[in-house]
Amino acid sequence: MELLEFATDMFEEYGTRLYGYLDGLTTEELNWRPNAEANSIAFIVWHTARVEDRWFQIFCQNKPDLWTTDSWFEKLGMGENQPLTGLTPDDLAAFPTLTMDDLKSYFDAVRAETRKYLSNIGPQDLETAPGRSPFGGPAANNRFAHFTIQRMFRQLIQEEIQHLGQVGILRGLQRGLDK
Repeated sequence: MELLEFATDMFEEYGTRLYGYLDGLTTEELNWRPNAEANSIAFIVWHTARVEDRWFQIFCQNKPDLWTTDSWFEKLGMGENQPLTGLTPDDLAAFPTLTMDDLKSYFDAVRAETRKYLSNIGPQDLETAPGRSPFGGPAANNRFAHFTIQRMFRQLIQEEIQHLGQVGILRGLQRGLDK
């Protein structure tokens, strides 16, 4: 199996498993946090979609992300520069309540663009190092700016798998096994 086929399969499998974990959850369950310093399922799903949006749009294609171009920040009740990481307990407490429709709509929009990108590149593109970070800042001081497309796949797939496990744990804490 070639890397592009593997990456495409991994992103599809992730989406299928994520939607399985989300199935039937209420808005309250999506936004529940086990303590003040923990993320909710809604935050994790939003964060993962947001990171994927930035990697594929900004890093890979040097295009503005969907967050900005399609005004997802407004649709989800956030600021355009909503931080992705490093939130304090107060920040997490103030994070907007997101519904299943909110989460799936943004995730689906991002994933559609990811699919489009993956269908339009070839193996020769994998060693390209775009020379920019998906998270801003000077390229010279940012390790992500030195990634190749191939290395980006490794980073993003690993992160999505990690966050999928977190979503599964949070669902299990609320509902128990297989509920």
